[in-house]
Amino acid sequence: MKTNIAIILSTLLCFLSACVEDEGNYTYTPVNEVSVNGIDERYNALAYSDVIEIAPEIEGSVKGEDMSNYEFAWYRCYSNHTHDTISREKDLHWKADIQPGSYTLYLGVKDKDTGYNRAYSTTLNISSPYTRGFLILGNRPNTGNLVGLDMLTMVPGRDTVYVQDVFDNSKLQLKNAKSMSYTGYYSRMTQFFISTEETTHKFSFTDTFEPIAEFNDLKMIEPLIPHKRPIKLIDVAMRQGVNAMYSYLYPRIYLTEDYAFGCRPSASEYMSEPFNRYSQTSEDFFRFYPYIFYNQRKGQVGYSGSSASPVILYDLDNECFSYLAGPYQMTYMKAFQNSPSHGVWMNCKPYYRTIVYGENDFTTGNTNCNAIMKESKPGEDVKYLIYRFVPEFSMSGGTCTIKSGTGKTYNLDLSVMTDFLNAEHYYFASAYTLLYYSVGNTLYAYDYVNNKLASKQFDGKITYLQAEASSDRYNNKWFWVATFDGTKGHLYKMVTSVDPNKIEFIDLPNNNWEVNLEVKSVLWKGQNSW
Repeated sequence: MKTNIAIILSTLLCFLSACVEDEGNYTYTPVNEVSVNGIDERYNALAYSDVIEIAPEIEGSVKGEDMSNYEFAWYRCYSNHTHDTISREKDLHWKADIQPGSYTLYLGVKDKDTGYNRAYSTTLNISSPYTRGFLILGNRPNTGNLVGLDMLTMVPGRDTVYVQDVFDNSKLQLKNAKSMSYTGYYSRMTQFFISTEETTHKFSFTDTFEPIAEFNDLKMIEPLIPHKRPIKLIDVAMRQGVNAMYSYLYPRIYLTEDYAFGCRPSASEYMSEPFNRYSQTSEDFFRFYPYIFYNQRKGQVGYSGSSASPVILYDLDNECFSYLAGPYQMTYMKAFQNSPSHGVWMNCKPYYRTIVYGENDFTTGNTNCNAIMKESKPGEDVKYLIYRFVPEFSMSGGTCTIKSGTGKTYNLDLSVMTDFLNAEHYYFASAYTLLYYSVGNTLYAYDYVNNKLASKQFDGKITYLQAEASSDRYNNKWFWVATFDGTKGHLYKMVTSVDPNKIEFIDLPNNNWEVNLEVKSVLWKGQNSW
């Protein structure tokens, strides 16, 4: 027994000795732990336009700053944990060509020797670039007048961003841009149209601008009488910048090349009976000046005792102003009765007057209608004058008149108004007694009360002149001037000094932009599209 115990103890001592002697025979490789800095917790960007740039600082616990043995992968995670790899470079330089939304952005770092892989995440908030700002319509240079729609995107807390190609025109190939318009009331400004010299299309007006249909295919206007095709919109009301559009009683009016149509915005927009005539059964439709006049003042007592805005057209056949009496009867018009108020004769034919240009004021109260009239009496020199008047319904309802004290005329002094007879664009300043007009690259401002003229020359030909009264409904002093020099366009937001002794053009700071368009129209898009 003693002998057996001795043998066992001897064997254990040998085993323990072997274990001690084997210590240090194994080689341990330290793990290269990677640390990443320089990635913020959150990144904000505009969809389809902004480039996201991230340059992370990467350091390994063993390899230090040696990047040669790493693999990188940037990927975004969105609905249901779908992943898209967007880059395999260490430094990210990626245009955010994705829809607006919130995403998780990951950086994966892999050590190729050890297979060690780590992921680092950040939040990516992508906003729509089309929520707030100015849409700019025009012809794209050097494309044979292909239509382009760009936008000056205004995001709080950052500089204005110029976004090109708001919609893809490669399929439609629209040419010869003319105008933009949208209508509706209050928050329901959903009817958005782009017109060219040849046709009109409706577009979606949310986070994207996709063509919905050519106007004829919308079946909104289906007259029972022969009419020009394709139907092209000439003007739409109530238009942006003139009417706050609170009331459902304000009608929507659509002018085409040969007919005028109307409907209540609370009803389905299907129109079959034109109203540019003087009885509901008449088939004698008069030609009209291509502009809709009206008074945007709310709370008027009108046709059938309802709140209504008088809608006015100028009859080119009979040389007179005519009105649509109320929001319910939209199948014919009535001619204005003449008023001797300061020479504003609404029936112009007996006085040999014809319209040259017409435009509404941009105000929040009683809205003046403005018109440049040409008077050609036999045996007398041709004269030009301005009409300013506010239309309103009489308290008894159904009859439209000039609001007491508002009808005024002003004679234009052509000896002072340089090159006025060659004017290409006009604009009435609502806040001042100024008439602007342009010829070539020169902008003129004529004070028709004090008979003074000022001018300003631009580098390019003036292609657009209009009020900017939509982004702030309480400011009616701003206006747009767009120019084109043959290769590029320029858009200026301007104001004029209020000193009656001196007319001075003032460029608003940080409100002029070089654009890749020959500009034809500018339209505000925002939460409040006044």
